[in-house]
Amino acid sequence: MLLTYLVLPLALFAQAQSQELWADKAYAYVAQDSLRQAEECFARAIESATTVGQRAMLLANLGTVQRRRGRVHEAVETYTQALALSPMDATLLMHRAIAYMTLGNDDKAYVDLCNVLDKQSANVEALYYRAFIYTNRREYGAARTDYKRLLAIEPDHDNALLGLALLDQREGRLQAAELQLTVLIERHPENATYLQARADILAEQQLFDLALLDLEAAIMLQPGDAHLYVARAELYLKMKRRTAAKADLDRAVALGLPHRALTELYGQCE
Repeated sequence: MLLTYLVLPLALFAQAQSQELWADKAYAYVAQDSLRQAEECFARAIESATTVGQRAMLLANLGTVQRRRGRVHEAVETYTQALALSPMDATLLMHRAIAYMTLGNDDKAYVDLCNVLDKQSANVEALYYRAFIYTNRREYGAARTDYKRLLAIEPDHDNALLGLALLDQREGRLQAAELQLTVLIERHPENATYLQARADILAEQQLFDLALLDLEAAIMLQPGDAHLYVARAELYLKMKRRTAAKADLDRAVALGLPHRALTELYGQCE
C-alpha cells in the first residue's frame, strides 16, 4: 500500500515536468514565429497538464497560435474549451471576441465584450471593439458613449479618435470629423490612412481641391498602395477629370487590383 502512495506522487511529478518541458518548447517556438511547431508543443503540454489552471492557460495560448495561423474557427473552439475551465475569464473572453469578429460574427463578439466590461469597466480594448460593433449596427449613440468612455481613460488613443471621426462622418457632422482627423494628421503626418480619411470628408463637403491635396500627400507616403489611386480616381471623376481618373485606375491595376473590380469606374471615364 505504501508503494502505491509513493508511485502516485512520482507519476504526477513526472507529468508536471513533461508539461513544463512542452510548454517551454512551445513558448520558444512562438518567440521564433515557428507557429506550427508551437501549436504541436502546446497540444502536448495540455495533455500533460496537472491542474485546471494550467490547462486553461495552455488552451488560451494554443487558441492564440491557431488564430495567428489563420485557423480562426479552431481558435474559437479552443478558447471555448478554456472558458469551460475558467468561466468569465476576461482575457479569454477578449481573445474569443476578437476571433468572433475576425469571422464576422459580431453578435457573439458583442456578448463576450459586454461580459468583459461587466468585469472590467475600464477595459480600453473591449470599449474600442464594442464601439466598432455599435457603429456597424448603426447604433451611433451607443458607439459614441463607448468612444467617449475610452477617451476619458486614454485621451491619446488614436484608433478611438479615428473611430469617433468616422462616426461623426456617418452622422453628417463633417466639420467635427475633419477637425478630429486634422488632430490625428498633425500627430502622425506620416500616416496615409488619416490623410485618405480626411480627403473623403473634404470631398463630401465639395472641397475637392483640398481633398486632392490630401490624397496626393497620401500617395507620396505610400506610392505602392493601389487603393489610394482608386480613391484619387473617384475624386477625379467628381471633378470631371476623366483622363486623370483613367490613368489612376490603370496604375491601380498595374499594382495588382483586378480590372474587373474597377469596371464601373472605368465606365465613368468614357
